[in-house]
Amino acid sequence: MSEINTEEDSQQENGDLGSKDSERQLRLRLCVLNEILNTERDYVRNLAFLQSAFLQRIRQTAENQQCLTPEQFKILFSNIESILEVHRDFLSTLDASLQPEPQAHHSLGHVFLKFRDRFSVYGEYCSNHEKALRLLMELNKIPHVRTFLLHLMLLGGKKSTDVPLEGYLLSPIQRICKYPLLLKELLKRTPKKHSDYPAVEEALQAMKAVCCNINETKRQMEKLEALEILQSRIEGWEGTNLTDICTELLLQGNLLKISAGNIQERVFFLFDNLLVYCKRKSRVSGKKSTKRTKSINGPQYVFRGRINTEVMEVENVEDGTADYHSNNYTVTSGWKIHNTAKNKWFVCMAKNAEDKQKWLDAILKEREQRESENFFFGL
Repeated sequence: MSEINTEEDSQQENGDLGSKDSERQLRLRLCVLNEILNTERDYVRNLAFLQSAFLQRIRQTAENQQCLTPEQFKILFSNIESILEVHRDFLSTLDASLQPEPQAHHSLGHVFLKFRDRFSVYGEYCSNHEKALRLLMELNKIPHVRTFLLHLMLLGGKKSTDVPLEGYLLSPIQRICKYPLLLKELLKRTPKKHSDYPAVEEALQAMKAVCCNINETKRQMEKLEALEILQSRIEGWEGTNLTDICTELLLQGNLLKISAGNIQERVFFLFDNLLVYCKRKSRVSGKKSTKRTKSINGPQYVFRGRINTEVMEVENVEDGTADYHSNNYTVTSGWKIHNTAKNKWFVCMAKNAEDKQKWLDAILKEREQRESENFFFGL
């Protein structure tokens, strides 16, 4: 009799654990639903700003049109108003499907399936995007045109420290590439018995196909997916997700980091807009790891810190230098990094002069690219 009771107790305990897991899964699903809806609202708001602050004002007066020719106007903004029209409808349908407010039982996959053909509107915009950026860089070199565009931004209610025009023009490409990532996360958080599971699964494949069919977005989608995978391999990640502020990994490698009297080996990752450093996780003793097992066995790194490159200053260190920042340790093939936001310094040392130069070149290139994008505001 006691054996029967023990088995029943075990089943009850397992049932309680299963119920808790299910509840957690549904809570996480609700978080993803909210993220999809809220970020869609932000996106439509940004597109509407572009339309009202730039397109409508430029069309309103002949004086404005003298700053931009009809051809330049078309290149810069392409078919962004058509994209806005699609996404106003898309947001309205999303909103209707999640009334009165998002709940874990709500279904969303069918909305993406309904709009997948209309998302082909991105083809024209994405194919034109590089040409638009080149034109904008040229226009920003003309003082009165640059002032005119800045004036439109300020009239629209944006401050000079807000996202530059280049950022708004990039947002459609970032958004269409983000949908597969959001749907992948939604599918992960959707129980297989949920009524929405088949539709979300189909919607994920459909949105991947949409992105792949838009030639100019394919490379960007692959880069975002690579960033997502990389972040998943970093245990204890802190701060904004990589895919929200970065578009690509520029360089990674092992460096010695000297700070607060400690000398530690760290793995550094340089992205556009961000520098991240981590501790490499120790391998489990007795197990050999291959490149393949490393890629599928979970986190490989432990998060240790990050610096937005906008507040990062770099200072070369001559070989043989030993000072306060290096804790009087003699530096070779090194440089200093200053986090101006926190007024903190640390020293990096590469394995040799060639590796040091590679890092300094990459940091300089990232800075030049970022400053070029911010040139619109003269930052």
